[in-house]
Amino acid sequence: MEKPKTLIGKNNILFLTNDSGRELLIHCDNLNIVSDISLFRYNFKNFMFFVYPDKSVLYKDFLPDNYVVKYRPGIEIYKNKLKDDIYDLYNILKDEVDVYYKTDSHINLKGNYIVYKFFIETINSRLNLKLVPKELNICVKSCILENLYLGIGDLTWPQNLGDQTLDNIEDNFYYSDELPFFYCKHKIKNDNDLRFLDYDLNDKTMLLENELVTWNIISKFIIYKKNNDENKQNNIKALIFYDSYLLQNMQLYFDIFDETYFAKNMYSNDLINLIKPDFVFEFRVERFLF
Repeated sequence: MEKPKTLIGKNNILFLTNDSGRELLIHCDNLNIVSDISLFRYNFKNFMFFVYPDKSVLYKDFLPDNYVVKYRPGIEIYKNKLKDDIYDLYNILKDEVDVYYKTDSHINLKGNYIVYKFFIETINSRLNLKLVPKELNICVKSCILENLYLGIGDLTWPQNLGDQTLDNIEDNFYYSDELPFFYCKHKIKNDNDLRFLDYDLNDKTMLLENELVTWNIISKFIIYKKNNDENKQNNIKALIFYDSYLLQNMQLYFDIFDETYFAKNMYSNDLINLIKPDFVFEFRVERFLF
């Protein structure tokens, strides 16, 4: 029988144990999965890379006693390659409380809002901008994440939990009334300024009319947003590569730049050459530093 992907830690905090990223082997046994090919592709000048720490790094004190997190080989290699263009988000999250879900492998809105404000601060400094981050009143409620139908609570799903049982699967869910849900809730409309492009940049929004933005949509299409605000503060065309860590609160980034392309993909020179952006940003969780 396949080993469950959910590892039960202390205080009802759950961890991801054996996905393709091999997170715990990386941090406990110093496994290095970074390839030279991955490192060599980074050659775009105006690039910034933001790396979310693995949950097992941030919440290492809640792992079972036989898991001792001591290593971060992947990010150290990337830091040596990218120098000042890589940002280890562990440094801004390490002293915060309750910024990742207990029953899911991802960051929550409380944590992602901290990341968002750090991103605004960083690009203001690096690009000489004067952007003001959106102010959010963040609320919290205790609930079962799976029941929200937002694609979260993944460590309680039967395919990950296996035959293990949990005493309590309630979690703290952070949300804001100023930030409408996007993933799994947004219905695609052709008269909306949010466009869905194929990887040749053909607009397929009309063909997707009335579909919800689910994982299937996110995986196949680039999301394009043109900022039509008359008071916009820049004319920057940006390309953002992202994974599921940014996905839950990606709407915070929709109107930062004049034009923004969001690709649920790792850094790709082919896509950069096609879009020809002014700046490229990537958000990726640490366990996928291949």
